[in-house]
Amino acid sequence: MRDQPEPKGWTPIEDAQNAASILMLVAQSLAAPVEVFLRTRFGRRYFGVPAFLGFMAVPMWMLFWPREDPTPIFVFWGLYILMQLRARIEGWIMVARGDIVHTRYNGRPRLARIFKNTHEHKLKGFHEPALVVIVGMFMLAVSEPLGSFLMTSGFCLGLVNSVIESIERNRAMSMHDAWIEQQDQAARFREMQDR
Repeated sequence: MRDQPEPKGWTPIEDAQNAASILMLVAQSLAAPVEVFLRTRFGRRYFGVPAFLGFMAVPMWMLFWPREDPTPIFVFWGLYILMQLRARIEGWIMVARGDIVHTRYNGRPRLARIFKNTHEHKLKGFHEPALVVIVGMFMLAVSEPLGSFLMTSGFCLGLVNSVIESIERNRAMSMHDAWIEQQDQAARFREMQDR
């Protein structure tokens, strides 16, 4: 009789990590349709599963509004498809020209032309989500499905960019800590050599 492997134990940490991953996938998917309107110069590998799910989410949003006119949200969907195509062609052109851009770069904000002295992470984390939410609020008068989708996309965009900023800040702090540790190790090495 073979030994049966023990069943994997339940841990709340793993469940929390899985839930956070699912939440981020949903947020990225709902933010993807507005990102292509807000940014240029995406990395060529940036668009993936979230962009595909976002492509599916736009028309499926009408399931929440079965009695409303779907025309505005379908117009937005068509524009999203065109902007997605434009972003991908721009990525191919950048690669062909030899431009050096991180392949998973989430784009340069168009708002950077207006807010020239504002750091990119502030544009992506505050200005862009606020703009999308405000546009969504105005669109509610024209189309509740489109307005509510844009408002949800704006909130998701803010969430995604907050998580990205947090990860990048933690990486920078880890690099800084490693630099301090290396300085300390170099000083100890010099002391050993002087003896």
